[in-house]
Amino acid sequence: MKKLIALFAMTLVLACGQNSTTDRSYLPESVGSINALNVVAPPEIWSSAVGDSIRSWFAAPTPGLPQMEPLFSLSHLAPEHFTDFARSSRLILSLSLGDQDTSSLKTNAFARPQLMAVAQGRSEESLIALVQAQQTQWIAQMKAFELKERQRRTQISPKVPEGLAQDFGIEFQMPSAYRIAASSKDYYWLRKDLVSNGTTNILIYTAPLSMIPSQAEYPGQYIRHIRDAIGARLLPVEDDSRFITDTTYVPEVSMEFIQGRETIVSRGIWTLSDAFMGGPYLNMAIKDTVNEHYLIVEGFSYAPSMGKRDLQFELESIMRTINFVATPDK
Repeated sequence: MKKLIALFAMTLVLACGQNSTTDRSYLPESVGSINALNVVAPPEIWSSAVGDSIRSWFAAPTPGLPQMEPLFSLSHLAPEHFTDFARSSRLILSLSLGDQDTSSLKTNAFARPQLMAVAQGRSEESLIALVQAQQTQWIAQMKAFELKERQRRTQISPKVPEGLAQDFGIEFQMPSAYRIAASSKDYYWLRKDLVSNGTTNILIYTAPLSMIPSQAEYPGQYIRHIRDAIGARLLPVEDDSRFITDTTYVPEVSMEFIQGRETIVSRGIWTLSDAFMGGPYLNMAIKDTVNEHYLIVEGFSYAPSMGKRDLQFELESIMRTINFVATPDK
Protein backbone atom coordinates (compact mmCIF):
# COMPACT_ATOMS: atom_id res chain seq x y z
CA MET A 1 0.00 0.00 0.00
CA LYS A 2 2.92 2.39 0.70
CA LYS A 3 4.19 1.77 -2.84
CA LEU A 4 0.71 2.60 -4.15
CA ILE A 5 0.62 5.89 -2.22
CA ALA A 6 4.09 6.85 -3.46
CA LEU A 7 3.22 6.01 -7.06
CA PHE A 8 -0.03 7.94 -6.73
CA ALA A 9 1.92 11.01 -5.66
CA MET A 10 4.35 10.66 -8.56
CA THR A 11 1.53 10.59 -11.10
CA LEU A 12 -0.25 13.73 -9.89
CA VAL A 13 1.72 15.91 -12.32
CA LEU A 14 1.65 13.51 -15.25
CA ALA A 15 -0.89 12.99 -17.99
CA CYS A 16 -3.12 10.10 -17.09
CA GLY A 17 -2.76 7.85 -20.11
CA GLN A 18 -2.55 7.90 -23.82
CA ASN A 19 -4.04 6.41 -27.01
CA SER A 20 -6.99 8.79 -27.32
CA THR A 21 -8.35 8.35 -30.80
CA THR A 22 -11.72 10.12 -30.63
CA ASP A 23 -12.24 13.68 -31.88
CA ARG A 24 -12.52 15.55 -28.58
CA SER A 25 -14.65 18.33 -30.01
CA TYR A 26 -17.60 15.92 -30.22
CA LEU A 27 -17.20 14.19 -26.86
CA PRO A 28 -19.90 14.57 -24.18
CA GLU A 29 -19.02 15.52 -20.63
CA SER A 30 -18.23 12.52 -18.46
CA VAL A 31 -20.35 11.61 -15.45
CA GLY A 32 -19.90 9.73 -12.20
CA SER A 33 -19.31 10.18 -8.50
CA ILE A 34 -15.78 10.71 -7.25
CA ASN A 35 -13.92 7.38 -6.93
CA ALA A 36 -16.63 5.43 -8.78
CA LEU A 37 -15.26 2.80 -11.19
CA ASN A 38 -17.40 1.02 -13.77
CA VAL A 39 -16.13 -2.47 -14.62
CA VAL A 40 -17.24 -3.69 -18.05
CA ALA A 41 -16.96 -7.48 -18.27
CA PRO A 42 -19.05 -10.51 -19.23
CA PRO A 43 -20.97 -11.79 -16.17
CA GLU A 44 -19.08 -15.11 -16.23
CA ILE A 45 -15.77 -13.23 -15.94
CA TRP A 46 -17.01 -10.91 -13.21
CA SER A 47 -18.24 -13.85 -11.12
CA SER A 48 -15.02 -15.84 -11.62
CA ALA A 49 -11.56 -15.61 -10.08
CA VAL A 50 -10.96 -12.63 -12.37
CA GLY A 51 -13.68 -10.65 -10.62
CA ASP A 52 -12.38 -11.74 -7.22
CA SER A 53 -8.92 -10.46 -8.13
CA ILE A 54 -10.27 -7.15 -9.43
CA ARG A 55 -12.21 -6.61 -6.22
CA SER A 56 -9.18 -7.47 -4.09
CA TRP A 57 -7.11 -4.79 -5.86
CA PHE A 58 -9.48 -2.00 -6.83
CA ALA A 59 -11.77 -2.35 -3.81
CA ALA A 60 -8.95 -2.84 -1.30
CA PRO A 61 -9.29 -0.87 1.95
CA THR A 62 -8.45 2.82 1.67
CA PRO A 63 -5.50 3.60 3.99
CA GLY A 64 -5.92 5.96 6.92
CA LEU A 65 -9.62 5.44 7.62
CA PRO A 66 -11.23 4.20 10.86
CA GLN A 67 -13.56 1.81 9.01
CA MET A 68 -13.10 -0.27 5.89
CA GLU A 69 -13.95 1.73 2.75
CA PRO A 70 -12.82 0.60 -0.72
CA LEU A 71 -10.35 2.48 -2.88
CA PHE A 72 -13.07 2.66 -5.54
CA SER A 73 -16.81 2.02 -5.51
CA LEU A 74 -17.15 -0.71 -8.14
CA SER A 75 -20.14 -1.19 -10.43
CA HIS A 76 -20.38 -4.06 -12.91
CA LEU A 77 -21.74 -3.63 -16.42
CA ALA A 78 -22.14 -6.36 -19.05
CA PRO A 79 -20.60 -5.46 -22.46
CA GLU A 80 -23.99 -5.41 -24.21
CA HIS A 81 -25.10 -2.68 -21.82
CA PHE A 82 -22.00 -0.58 -22.36
CA THR A 83 -23.67 1.82 -24.81
CA ASP A 84 -24.77 5.44 -25.05
CA PHE A 85 -24.94 7.05 -21.59
CA ALA A 86 -23.01 4.21 -19.92
CA ARG A 87 -19.99 5.10 -22.04
CA SER A 88 -19.89 8.54 -20.43
CA SER A 89 -18.58 7.18 -17.12
CA ARG A 90 -15.41 8.97 -16.05
CA LEU A 91 -13.55 5.85 -14.83
CA ILE A 92 -13.85 2.55 -16.71
CA LEU A 93 -12.12 -0.82 -16.49
CA SER A 94 -12.85 -3.10 -19.46
CA LEU A 95 -12.09 -6.84 -19.19
CA SER A 96 -12.46 -9.50 -21.89
CA LEU A 97 -11.10 -12.77 -23.26
CA GLY A 98 -9.56 -12.88 -26.74
CA ASP A 99 -6.87 -14.36 -28.94
CA GLN A 100 -4.02 -12.32 -27.44
CA ASP A 101 -2.87 -10.73 -24.18
CA THR A 102 -3.07 -6.94 -24.41
CA SER A 103 -3.59 -3.99 -22.09
CA SER A 104 -3.81 -0.25 -22.54
CA LEU A 105 -4.84 2.93 -20.81
CA LYS A 106 -6.94 5.36 -22.84
CA THR A 107 -8.04 8.91 -22.17
CA ASN A 108 -11.25 10.46 -23.46
CA ALA A 109 -12.31 7.46 -25.53
CA PHE A 110 -16.06 8.17 -25.25
CA ALA A 111 -16.33 11.28 -23.05
CA ARG A 112 -14.14 13.87 -21.36
CA PRO A 113 -12.51 13.82 -18.97
CA GLN A 114 -12.36 10.02 -19.00
CA LEU A 115 -9.80 7.35 -18.13
CA MET A 116 -10.34 3.81 -19.39
CA ALA A 117 -8.15 0.81 -18.60
CA VAL A 118 -8.51 -2.08 -21.05
CA ALA A 119 -7.27 -5.64 -20.56
CA GLN A 120 -7.77 -8.68 -22.80
CA GLY A 121 -6.41 -12.13 -21.95
CA ARG A 122 -6.30 -15.44 -23.76
CA SER A 123 -7.55 -17.14 -20.59
CA GLU A 124 -8.82 -16.15 -17.17
CA GLU A 125 -5.40 -16.94 -15.72
CA SER A 126 -3.57 -14.75 -18.22
CA LEU A 127 -6.13 -11.96 -17.75
CA ILE A 128 -5.52 -12.01 -13.99
CA ALA A 129 -1.76 -11.94 -14.53
CA LEU A 130 -2.09 -9.09 -17.01
CA VAL A 131 -4.12 -6.89 -14.67
CA GLN A 132 -1.97 -7.83 -11.69
CA ALA A 133 1.08 -6.48 -13.51
CA GLN A 134 -0.68 -3.17 -14.17
CA GLN A 135 -2.98 -2.70 -11.18
CA THR A 136 -0.64 -0.64 -8.99
CA GLN A 137 0.05 1.83 -11.77
CA TRP A 138 -3.58 1.91 -12.92
CA ILE A 139 -4.88 2.57 -9.42
CA ALA A 140 -2.37 5.38 -8.90
CA GLN A 141 -3.29 6.98 -12.22
CA MET A 142 -7.01 6.65 -11.54
CA LYS A 143 -6.59 8.27 -8.13
CA ALA A 144 -4.58 11.11 -9.68
CA PHE A 145 -7.27 11.48 -12.35
CA GLU A 146 -9.99 11.70 -9.70
CA LEU A 147 -7.98 14.20 -7.69
CA LYS A 148 -7.87 16.50 -10.71
CA GLU A 149 -11.62 16.07 -11.15
CA ARG A 150 -12.20 16.97 -7.51
CA GLN A 151 -10.04 20.07 -7.97
CA ARG A 152 -11.96 20.97 -11.13
CA ARG A 153 -15.20 20.89 -9.17
CA THR A 154 -13.68 23.20 -6.58
CA GLN A 155 -13.00 25.69 -9.38
CA ILE A 156 -16.76 26.08 -9.88
CA SER A 157 -16.96 28.16 -6.70
CA PRO A 158 -13.44 28.60 -5.29
CA LYS A 159 -12.18 30.53 -2.29
CA VAL A 160 -8.62 31.55 -1.39
CA PRO A 161 -8.25 31.83 2.42
CA GLU A 162 -7.31 35.38 3.38
CA GLY A 163 -4.21 35.93 5.49
CA LEU A 164 -2.40 32.68 4.70
CA ALA A 165 -0.03 34.33 2.23
CA GLN A 166 0.96 36.99 4.73
CA ASP A 167 1.24 34.74 7.79
CA PHE A 168 2.57 31.51 6.27
CA GLY A 169 3.70 32.39 2.74
CA ILE A 170 1.25 29.97 1.13
CA GLU A 171 -2.04 29.97 -0.69
CA PHE A 172 -4.41 27.29 -1.97
CA GLN A 173 -7.93 27.04 -3.31
CA MET A 174 -10.81 25.50 -1.44
CA PRO A 175 -14.58 25.29 -2.03
CA SER A 176 -16.48 28.40 -0.95
CA ALA A 177 -18.30 26.39 1.74
CA TYR A 178 -15.14 26.47 3.88
CA ARG A 179 -14.57 29.27 6.37
CA ILE A 180 -11.85 30.37 8.77
CA ALA A 181 -13.01 28.93 12.10
CA ALA A 182 -10.08 30.38 14.06
CA SER A 183 -6.71 31.92 13.29
CA SER A 184 -3.70 33.70 14.73
CA LYS A 185 -0.10 34.30 13.70
CA ASP A 186 0.61 30.73 14.88
CA TYR A 187 -2.12 28.74 13.15
CA TYR A 188 -5.14 28.69 10.85
CA TRP A 189 -8.15 26.43 11.27
CA LEU A 190 -10.35 26.11 8.17
CA ARG A 191 -13.67 24.33 8.47
CA LYS A 192 -16.72 23.20 6.51
CA ASP A 193 -19.96 22.11 8.17
CA LEU A 194 -21.49 19.00 6.61
CA VAL A 195 -25.18 18.66 5.83
CA SER A 196 -25.31 15.74 8.24
CA ASN A 197 -23.69 15.97 11.64
CA GLY A 198 -19.97 16.58 11.16
CA THR A 199 -17.21 18.75 9.72
CA THR A 200 -14.18 18.66 7.45
CA ASN A 201 -11.19 20.69 8.58
CA ILE A 202 -7.72 21.90 7.64
CA LEU A 203 -5.23 22.91 10.33
CA ILE A 204 -2.08 24.84 9.42
CA TYR A 205 0.89 25.61 11.69
CA THR A 206 4.68 25.26 11.85
CA ALA A 207 7.13 23.09 13.78
CA PRO A 208 10.90 23.55 14.26
CA LEU A 209 13.15 21.52 11.96
CA SER A 210 14.81 20.08 15.05
CA MET A 211 11.66 18.11 15.90
CA ILE A 212 12.42 15.62 13.10
CA PRO A 213 16.02 14.34 12.90
CA SER A 214 17.43 14.67 9.38
CA GLN A 215 18.31 10.96 9.22
CA ALA A 216 15.19 9.62 10.91
CA GLU A 217 14.48 6.07 9.74
CA TYR A 218 10.83 6.24 10.78
CA PRO A 219 9.61 9.85 10.68
CA GLY A 220 6.07 8.81 11.61
CA GLN A 221 6.85 8.81 15.32
CA TYR A 222 8.07 12.40 15.09
CA ILE A 223 4.94 13.48 13.23
CA ARG A 224 2.93 12.01 16.08
CA HIS A 225 4.98 14.02 18.57
CA ILE A 226 4.44 17.23 16.57
CA ARG A 227 0.70 16.58 16.35
CA ASP A 228 0.33 15.82 20.04
CA ALA A 229 2.65 18.60 21.25
CA ILE A 230 1.82 21.50 18.93
CA GLY A 231 -1.36 20.65 17.03
CA ALA A 232 -3.14 19.55 20.21
CA ARG A 233 -2.24 22.85 21.88
CA LEU A 234 -3.38 25.04 19.00
CA LEU A 235 -6.70 23.46 18.04
CA PRO A 236 -9.51 24.71 20.29
CA VAL A 237 -11.39 21.80 21.89
CA GLU A 238 -14.20 21.98 24.45
CA ASP A 239 -14.04 20.66 28.03
CA ASP A 240 -10.23 20.84 28.20
CA SER A 241 -9.88 17.79 25.97
CA ARG A 242 -6.95 17.52 23.56
CA PHE A 243 -6.78 16.73 19.83
CA ILE A 244 -4.23 13.87 19.72
CA THR A 245 -3.14 10.84 17.71
CA ASP A 246 -4.89 7.49 18.18
CA THR A 247 -1.98 5.18 19.01
CA THR A 248 -3.98 2.00 18.34
CA TYR A 249 -3.68 2.67 14.59
CA VAL A 250 -0.31 2.54 12.81
CA PRO A 251 -0.17 5.49 10.38
CA GLU A 252 0.70 5.09 6.70
CA VAL A 253 3.82 7.21 6.07
CA SER A 254 5.47 8.14 2.77
CA MET A 255 8.01 10.65 1.47
CA GLU A 256 7.12 13.03 -1.36
CA PHE A 257 8.14 16.32 -2.90
CA ILE A 258 5.44 18.99 -2.91
CA GLN A 259 6.27 22.16 -4.82
CA GLY A 260 9.85 20.89 -4.90
CA ARG A 261 10.05 20.59 -1.10
CA GLU A 262 10.70 17.42 0.86
CA THR A 263 7.45 16.35 2.51
CA ILE A 264 6.47 13.67 5.00
CA VAL A 265 2.92 12.50 4.28
CA SER A 266 1.11 10.48 6.93
CA ARG A 267 -2.42 9.11 7.19
CA GLY A 268 -3.78 8.06 10.54
CA ILE A 269 -6.56 8.42 13.10
CA TRP A 270 -7.10 11.29 15.50
CA THR A 271 -8.98 11.16 18.78
CA LEU A 272 -9.84 13.40 21.73
CA SER A 273 -8.14 12.70 25.02
CA ASP A 274 -11.29 12.85 27.15
CA ALA A 275 -14.11 12.13 24.72
CA PHE A 276 -15.36 9.36 22.45
CA MET A 277 -14.66 11.23 19.23
CA GLY A 278 -12.27 10.54 16.40
CA GLY A 279 -11.72 10.30 12.68
CA PRO A 280 -9.11 10.18 9.92
CA TYR A 281 -6.37 12.70 9.24
CA LEU A 282 -3.96 13.40 6.39
CA ASN A 283 -0.85 15.23 7.58
CA MET A 284 1.71 16.88 5.29
CA ALA A 285 4.92 18.07 6.95
CA ILE A 286 6.61 20.24 4.31
CA LYS A 287 10.27 21.05 4.95
CA ASP A 288 11.11 24.76 4.68
CA THR A 289 14.86 25.13 5.08
CA VAL A 290 14.80 28.89 4.39
CA ASN A 291 12.53 29.61 7.36
CA GLU A 292 13.95 26.68 9.37
CA HIS A 293 10.67 24.97 10.09
CA TYR A 294 8.22 22.37 8.87
CA LEU A 295 4.98 23.71 7.52
CA ILE A 296 2.28 21.39 8.84
CA VAL A 297 -0.90 21.15 6.77
CA GLU A 298 -3.40 18.64 8.09
CA GLY A 299 -6.83 17.70 6.79
CA PHE A 300 -9.13 15.84 9.16
CA SER A 301 -12.81 15.01 9.28
CA TYR A 302 -15.41 14.27 11.90
CA ALA A 303 -18.46 12.56 10.44
CA PRO A 304 -19.80 9.80 12.69
CA SER A 305 -22.72 8.94 10.38
CA MET A 306 -20.90 9.10 7.03
CA GLY A 307 -18.19 7.40 5.04
CA LYS A 308 -14.88 9.23 5.31
CA ARG A 309 -13.12 8.27 2.06
CA ASP A 310 -14.50 11.02 -0.13
CA LEU A 311 -14.36 13.59 2.67
CA GLN A 312 -10.64 12.98 3.08
CA PHE A 313 -10.23 12.92 -0.70
CA GLU A 314 -11.72 16.41 -0.95
CA LEU A 315 -9.35 17.62 1.77
CA GLU A 316 -6.38 16.11 -0.04
CA SER A 317 -7.44 17.76 -3.29
CA ILE A 318 -7.42 21.13 -1.50
CA MET A 319 -4.11 20.56 0.25
CA ARG A 320 -2.39 19.56 -2.99
CA THR A 321 -3.16 22.93 -4.57
CA ILE A 322 -0.75 24.56 -2.11
CA ASN A 323 1.49 27.20 -3.63
CA PHE A 324 4.35 29.01 -1.91
CA VAL A 325 4.30 32.76 -2.45
CA ALA A 326 6.72 35.55 -1.61
CA THR A 327 5.68 37.90 1.18
CA PRO A 328 7.27 41.19 2.23
CA ASP A 329 8.52 39.84 5.56
CA LYS A 330 9.50 36.27 4.51
